[in-house]
Amino acid sequence: MILRNWMEKDPVTTNSDMLVSEAIQLLVDNNLRALPVVDDGGLRGMVTRKELQGCATAVARAQDQYETEYFLNRLKIKDIMIRMPKTVDASDTVEHAVLRGQHELIRNYPVMENGKLVGMVSSYELFEALSNILGVEEVWCGITLEPMQIRSGTVAKVSAVIEEAGGTIFGVFTMRLPGSSKKRVIVRLETSDLDKIEAALKQSGYGVAEIMKQVQSCAAENGGAH
Repeated sequence: MILRNWMEKDPVTTNSDMLVSEAIQLLVDNNLRALPVVDDGGLRGMVTRKELQGCATAVARAQDQYETEYFLNRLKIKDIMIRMPKTVDASDTVEHAVLRGQHELIRNYPVMENGKLVGMVSSYELFEALSNILGVEEVWCGITLEPMQIRSGTVAKVSAVIEEAGGTIFGVFTMRLPGSSKKRVIVRLETSDLDKIEAALKQSGYGVAEIMKQVQSCAAENGGAH
């Protein structure tokens, strides 16, 4: 998964001389989480929704006429922006961006290509990518197997058991247990007889940790689990 295919393309930008009060309105009007700061075609900084709203809140609480006038008419983006923000490249993977975000505690990255700003990626886009992978807006069954050692052919064997028992697989994921070399195998599938598939897996020596009769979107009620 390459960031170029998941990022917010052609992002709305600001310049360093824009008033903070104007930038807040720009952010609200476009429902943005961050604004890259671009001067003369080059990325100079970035401001986030949290920083901009923090300025507005501080002024509102102070209830000082001078501070209000300064905020509305004089305070500029260059006075508060993050200078030289950390960036990612359009050719980087989504996984790389997620790992960077975890280590650096950053939720918004400008995306660069050949030295030019080409997009933005935030925790929102990354969460959306994960949601698409998991198929959260679709309705299907789910099976989670007990932790096991994943070796060559393990996933293929699990899939074969499920398909031979009448299941149609839409996705297979593995999740490593913290501090262990074992992984859970998580399967999303369609079937008319989930009990038959559960029995086939157990007969083949796989421990079944969890069965979801209906995995569905958050707009619907969760199905039963055991």
